[in-house]
Amino acid sequence: MTRNYISAPLLACALWALTACDAHVDDDTLGSIATADEIAANLEVHGITEGSNKIVLKNNNHGIGGMWDYLVGLSNAPCDTVLIPFLGEQTITFYATCGSGYVVVEKKVQIDVIDYPLAEYWTWLCGTEPEGKRWTWDPNPGRGSWGPYGAGGYGWSADVPNWSCTGYGDAYWGGDGPTIDDNEWITFDLNGGANATLHKADGTEIKGSFAIVKGTSADKAALAPSFRNGEPTGEGWWGTLTLTDVTPPAGYLYYYGTASSGSYDIAVFSTEEMVLIEPDPGAILCDPAWASCSTHWCLIPKD
Repeated sequence: MTRNYISAPLLACALWALTACDAHVDDDTLGSIATADEIAANLEVHGITEGSNKIVLKNNNHGIGGMWDYLVGLSNAPCDTVLIPFLGEQTITFYATCGSGYVVVEKKVQIDVIDYPLAEYWTWLCGTEPEGKRWTWDPNPGRGSWGPYGAGGYGWSADVPNWSCTGYGDAYWGGDGPTIDDNEWITFDLNGGANATLHKADGTEIKGSFAIVKGTSADKAALAPSFRNGEPTGEGWWGTLTLTDVTPPAGYLYYYGTASSGSYDIAVFSTEEMVLIEPDPGAILCDPAWASCSTHWCLIPKD
């Protein structure tokens, strides 16, 4: 899977051919009006075994087609089996089609265990337990950097910050800001959704959500980042991470001092490390004038 959520434009396009109707379906093949409740009664949504994240979707309604929105994908198959990465009670939406439009029907399903693994990067980011996986500062990012948080040339600095850095244990913002240490971290989990929680050094928590996409543009994929042991990743920048209502520790652009936008290039990613990069406003990738900067966050799992 390559995304967490179905975007509004994609869903709108998928429903473009359907016009809205009242909260019932007038299906000529049935010769009667089918309500949303009646349609729902003939939809099956359940784990392949109880509590499994492998979900069976089946439409048993005669003469009524439709489309499933199963949170991380769409399907118009009458019967399908899909994988969902979120724990807890989830809502699957079925858009039932009729002669005059569609009606929205929701079905609940309980997911208690991720017993059918998704793409491995889900567990890289979130681990395998309901409490998720904690990511904190890398005390020794190497690769020419003397700190886990700082600035580089957007694209020229393909992994760590090597133009300006704040070292592990030091305060940023010229010594006036918080300290770079493991008293702050961000947790990613799939307990009921794609959750991200920033744990601040003063004990407060800021909760939000995330979306992760593997794959990027050709020019970013052509860059040459390395892992923290110095070995090339061999795949260019990995993808993108979007955070909503939350940021990583030190959620500010390094030179600007303004709040992070929440949109990051994932330059390096594995089960043991993650390097996030956000360009300054208007930055040009591999700017020929070497005038475009980016902020870099070097993170590792917190024990």
